[in-house]
Amino acid sequence: MADPRTELADIIAPVAPATVAAGSSLAGWGVAALAAVACIALAAWLWHRRRHHRALRRIAAAVGLQQAPVPALAAQLDAWARERLGLARIEAAQCPPGHDPGAWAEWATRLTQLRFAPSPPDAYAALAALCETARVWKRHV
Repeated sequence: MADPRTELADIIAPVAPATVAAGSSLAGWGVAALAAVACIALAAWLWHRRRHHRALRRIAAAVGLQQAPVPALAAQLDAWARERLGLARIEAAQCPPGHDPGAWAEWATRLTQLRFAPSPPDAYAALAALCETARVWKRHV
């Protein structure tokens, strides 16, 4: 006669399923972690790359709302342009590479006038025009 313990063993205690290889699970987690790190690095790089645009937008918004005196806003635009173009000073005679020398000289002269001369009645409009001109500059440094 057959032994009931061996005949009914699979019904009472089923055979454990085959386990997935442990290496493939770790490899999947490794790939997911690497993809997450790559996405975070890309987002940080894009955020860092757009910092000049955000700073210029803040200056232009302050000009539009007339939140500060014209010389202070012109000084902020001067600092922004020096950092963006890698210049020690903003001078009409020293045009950065890739810019039209005539347009640059006019822009730099107008910025210097707004920064140091008494403010004309249309000073905020002129400063907004300078910000708009600077918005289209590409990085040439």
